[in-house]
Amino acid sequence: MILLNKQPVITEQFPNGETKVKDFDHLISADNLVQFTYQEDGDLIKLLFVKKRLDEAEVRCRLVINYMPYSRMDRKIEGDLFTLNYVSQFINSLAFDQVYVIEPHSAKTTQLLNNSEAIYPALDWLPRVMAELGFTDQDRVVFPDKGAAARYEGAGYANCCVFDKTRNPQTGRIENMILKQGNVPIGAKCIIVDDLCSAGGTFLGAAEILKEMGASEIYLLVTHCERRVLSGKLLNEGSPLEKIFTSTSMMNEVHPKIEYITINIEDYV
Repeated sequence: MILLNKQPVITEQFPNGETKVKDFDHLISADNLVQFTYQEDGDLIKLLFVKKRLDEAEVRCRLVINYMPYSRMDRKIEGDLFTLNYVSQFINSLAFDQVYVIEPHSAKTTQLLNNSEAIYPALDWLPRVMAELGFTDQDRVVFPDKGAAARYEGAGYANCCVFDKTRNPQTGRIENMILKQGNVPIGAKCIIVDDLCSAGGTFLGAAEILKEMGASEIYLLVTHCERRVLSGKLLNEGSPLEKIFTSTSMMNEVHPKIEYITINIEDYV
């Protein structure tokens, strides 16, 4: 999905699958903001069409990427394609005046994108959610791995817990998970913070360990949440997780354990 100056860009498909962009020109202004939500690879073609028309109009244009596609493929692995690099090169070729990436999976994204800046709304949401849940000094902010800890290291919370996990390099499955830093007082509330949730195996593993250590309530705050979470175990009735707080950057399905938080992009750009 693409928004131009807060208005949806309307598209249709011809029978052979080609894209038609409809009723577009009235959306153009002198200073334009494109908000890009990736759902499938065809959305990149739509972004190409939108930017090329704006170039023809000779107007200024900035891009907000709600979730950077291919951001998990952020390093060169022997025999595999470095797809984040290629997608970043494609976006660079469109020559936006400024690119904002909401909660990139790693610093590699902004290193590869020209004129780019990372936005971390989770850091703004966290104190509000903690206040809503009645957190006290005995409760804990939890980072499920070293990547999350590095991403939010400037959050300024003293009572943090950090997990370390080991994945099988062939299957990608988590083989081991331990609490590397911090402690969990008996009866403490915990909120796990990260950028992205897929099926939720990492968070389920962390939540189960926290529960065993004596946590009373466990929550998840994650900026991006894939639809795959709906078919995983994280939201099951027997899950130790009370609720997920997330944005609509990747999904908007209603679920009793999901609470959506709106990203007010005007606060950041």
